[in-house]
Amino acid sequence: MKTLTRLLSAAAAAVMVAAPATAESLRFGYGHPPGSYFDKGAQSLAGALKELTAGELEVETFPLSLVSLAETSDGLESGIANVGALMTTMFPAEYPHANLTMEVSMILQLEDGMEDEKQGVLYAAAMTDFILNKCPECNDEFAAKNNVFTSGAASTPYALNCRKPVNDLADMAGARLRISGGYWSRWSQAVGATPVTMSGNEMLEALSQGVIDCIVLSVPDVFNFGMGDLVTDITIGVPGGIYVASFSQVNKDTWAGLSVKNREAFLRAAAVGAADISMMYENGMREKIRQSEAGEIPIKFHRPTEALAKASREFVEKDIATLVAYFAEKHSVTRGDEMVSDLRELVTKWRGLVRDVTTPEELADLYWTEIFAKVDLEKHGL
Repeated sequence: MKTLTRLLSAAAAAVMVAAPATAESLRFGYGHPPGSYFDKGAQSLAGALKELTAGELEVETFPLSLVSLAETSDGLESGIANVGALMTTMFPAEYPHANLTMEVSMILQLEDGMEDEKQGVLYAAAMTDFILNKCPECNDEFAAKNNVFTSGAASTPYALNCRKPVNDLADMAGARLRISGGYWSRWSQAVGATPVTMSGNEMLEALSQGVIDCIVLSVPDVFNFGMGDLVTDITIGVPGGIYVASFSQVNKDTWAGLSVKNREAFLRAAAVGAADISMMYENGMREKIRQSEAGEIPIKFHRPTEALAKASREFVEKDIATLVAYFAEKHSVTRGDEMVSDLRELVTKWRGLVRDVTTPEELADLYWTEIFAKVDLEKHGL
């Protein structure tokens, strides 16, 4: 596969081992359908791992089977899945430190000139860096559920995907927005809109029947969920917020059973898969903007007016303190302010690192050199 060539050729000599007569196979379960970005990323991981270990270690992928999104944490704990794509926000009590890390992704809105940056790409890398290097509590939470963190992959920032133009503060009055989490609910109320919670399966019908005016979601996922024909206007830049998944969480017993050499191979393969997913989201959004500008799709992209952008920034500044206080009170997260400060430093670091990145190979290389190569594989996850 072309997207793997450079990373694999650079790494293979260091980690390749002779193939035994029979390969060890890991079950990778994830609640995403065949052909989705996560499925493609899992396939990339599987291909890279097989090549890096000369077939000693293989991955069998189970899209939308083996475990659902809601079953992934327990499936990893029990060993039903050796590897899983873990959506930590579905388990607020189990992973509070990791969830605070993800929920404060709105800090990107406070950075000047961030509008045209690769926000999902940089935040996934920053969050991966943070969890592995600056959040022992995060790793303790994972260990308590018998799993090990390896890599994060992210969507593009959440946008307003609507059936009419909604890009000014006045447009928000009474607008019904389908949301998928606490940040987006609080943001909606702060700007005068009405948040509506419903399952992903209900979004299409609700939008078509006018039950909701907009869906708050990443732009590529609007099309991944088959809603591209209903949406006519998309406002990017608000409300923001990025969903970062623990792309390739590993059962702790499985991880402990791997040799150090194969743990390294797994991290290298995880870098490939995570980079592929984050870049697919980024390139998917940019392609839709290009198609819109070329008149190839009947969708108009908008930027928020200054009134809406200002209201959003003011909300974010207050909401960070709200989140830190909430996680301290409800989940005993005592280092919230320090965590936010560390994340902002890492955002600055990764903003510079990924600015000129154009391919998944380049991003995977950065994952390895800046994060994974510094992990103590004799100790991590054990």
